Amino acid sequence: MKKTDNIKLTYCDLGIAYQCNFKCKTCEFWKNSPLNKDNVLSIEQWKNVLDQLSELVDKQICTINLSGPGEPLLRDNIFDLIKHGRDLGLKIQIISNGFCVNKQIAADIAASGLKFISFSLDSLNPETHNYLRGKDNAFEYVMRAIDNISLACPDICIGINTVISKVNLNEIIELTQWVENDKRLAYINFQAIAQPFSYHQAADIEWFKKLEYQQLWPDDKKVIEQTIAQLIEFKQKGYKLSDDISQLKVFKQYFLDPLTFIKKTRCNLAKVGVLNIDPAGNVSKCQMVGIIDNIKGEKNLKQICLSEEAEKHIALINNCQRNCHLVVSCHFCSE
Repeated sequence: MKKTDNIKLTYCDLGIAYQCNFKCKTCEFWKNSPLNKDNVLSIEQWKNVLDQLSELVDKQICTINLSGPGEPLLRDNIFDLIKHGRDLGLKIQIISNGFCVNKQIAADIAASGLKFISFSLDSLNPETHNYLRGKDNAFEYVMRAIDNISLACPDICIGINTVISKVNLNEIIELTQWVENDKRLAYINFQAIAQPFSYHQAADIEWFKKLEYQQLWPDDKKVIEQTIAQLIEFKQKGYKLSDDISQLKVFKQYFLDPLTFIKKTRCNLAKVGVLNIDPAGNVSKCQMVGIIDNIKGEKNLKQICLSEEAEKHIALINNCQRNCHLVVSCHFCSE
């Protein structure tokens, strides 16, 4: 890969959030987080990151995702940050659990100019969603959020993000049909359950065998095959399902045989235009193999992306033999 290819970015994930009001079963970042207001980038520093990105990316193509670990809408002055990005002409997106989106927050979102927001929703069964998100009334609040956003921001693109697990496997089809029939919603995007994110646990390809996680791993092969087959049929009919058919097939392969599934071309993060900056300012394409540099250092973002460290980082990704969730769910490319 030529160094100049390294900054042709199509997706930038900015970890602006460091707090969360949920205790999701699929994520353990909320446990003993080392992050606090003193060791994360300030909003002014994030504005500077957006300034730099505005000079590096094709603004019509690149999506800037304001993410966690945590809930982005808990971040002070987030609407000021969104407005700054929009004033720069950047395509800004947020993924939220929806809990904070009352009528006032929806009005603030509208005023910020945000055009893309996705809500995490795992089931139309309130008990299922609340259990997976570790929060009473989580379902009630995400439904309220969709109502409030659709009224305050009629032009905004609203999506649904869903993690497929053992807990909600039997409810995925109903959820997909609901999204298809709800005119307020633009799409549904699926991810396959993976080892819950954690600051403290090392990556483990056999994580799903542990007693504490067996409740999450889909183990009914018949239901897996039926569910994926139905999703493929929906996709063929033109449903608002953002995952392509090849990825849905990979989900089935992964669920049925997680230890032997390996993409022929391995992870594609080295070749796609993805960049991550975590709450502390560490820059990477894949944090699983390490970081390239820190944005608070002497180098600006362009220099970091064109550095020898970036080339070494890409080489590590190309040589990685880990069969992790990134191969299955994130920035998937069919072979």
